[in-house]
Amino acid sequence: MAEATGCMKSARQGRWLSGGAVVLAALSLVWVTGCGKESAAAQAARTPEAKASSGMASAEFPPTPSGKAIMKAGREGKYAFVLFYRPKEQASEAMRATVERAKGKLEAKAVLLSVDIGAKSEAGLVEKFRAQQAPLPLTLVIAPNGAIIRAFAKPVDEAALSGAFVSPKIAEVTKALQDRKLVALCLQGPSTKHNNESRSAAEQFVADQRVGGQAVLVTADPSREADLLKRCRISAAPAEATILLLAPPGSMVGTFAGATTKEALLQKLQSASSCSSGSCGPSGCK
Repeated sequence: MAEATGCMKSARQGRWLSGGAVVLAALSLVWVTGCGKESAAAQAARTPEAKASSGMASAEFPPTPSGKAIMKAGREGKYAFVLFYRPKEQASEAMRATVERAKGKLEAKAVLLSVDIGAKSEAGLVEKFRAQQAPLPLTLVIAPNGAIIRAFAKPVDEAALSGAFVSPKIAEVTKALQDRKLVALCLQGPSTKHNNESRSAAEQFVADQRVGGQAVLVTADPSREADLLKRCRISAAPAEATILLLAPPGSMVGTFAGATTKEALLQKLQSASSCSSGSCGPSGCK
C-alpha cells in the first residue's frame, strides 16, 4: 500500500531545473496536477539534493556565508531571498539593484542575499541548486521551514518579491511535498461539520503501517486559507470537514468530504496506482 500513490506529472522545466533541487521551487507554485508519465523533473526531485532542499532550515544548507545566513534566518522565523547572479551581466546587475532597494521594506521578515555564482566561498550553495546551469539571474524564495516557495528565473520587480510570502500552512504542505511525502490535508474549522470523524480518519491513515511512514498530516481552517484553497482548486470553504490527499509534487489523489474512514483513504490510494508506465509509488511512476 505504501507504493500505491497517485501519479505525478510536473510542469515542464528547463534542463537546469531537471538537474537538481531547484526543480522543487517551480513545482511548489501549483500543487494540484494531473496524472501521467513521470517527467525528468519528477525524477530529478528524487535526487539527494532535492530531498535535502526541504529539510529544516537549520540543517539543510552548506556552511557557506550565504548558507549560514539562510539557516540563521530560518531559526529567526524569517524568509530568505537568495539571488544567484553573474557579475557585470546586465540582467543580473538589474536584479541586484532591485534586491538592494527591497531590503529596507522586507528586512523585518526576510533576509535578502546576493550570491556571485563564481565566488569560491559560495561554491557549495551554488552547486546545491545547480545555479551555474540556470538562466541567470535566479532568485529563490525560501520559507523559514526550509521549503522553496518560489523561483524567479528572470528579473522581477519589488512588488513580486513582496508578494512571494505564503501562509505557514502553505509552507508546511509545500515542505512535506518536497520531502516526497503524501499529505493528508485536513480542512476543518469551527464552522465545519464532522470534524472529529474526519480528523480521526486522517490520523489513522497517516499512522497506518501500510502507508509506511510516507504521509504527513496537516490541518488548516479553510475560512482562513483562501490561497491554500486556490492552490488545491477549491472555489469556496467547504461546509463539511474535508480531507485532501496529495502526492508529490502536487497530484490530487482524492477528496473526502464529511465523515469518512481510514479505509476509504487507503482504498483510494490503492486505486490510484494505475498509470501508463506501470505502478506508482511515493517517488512517482515506475
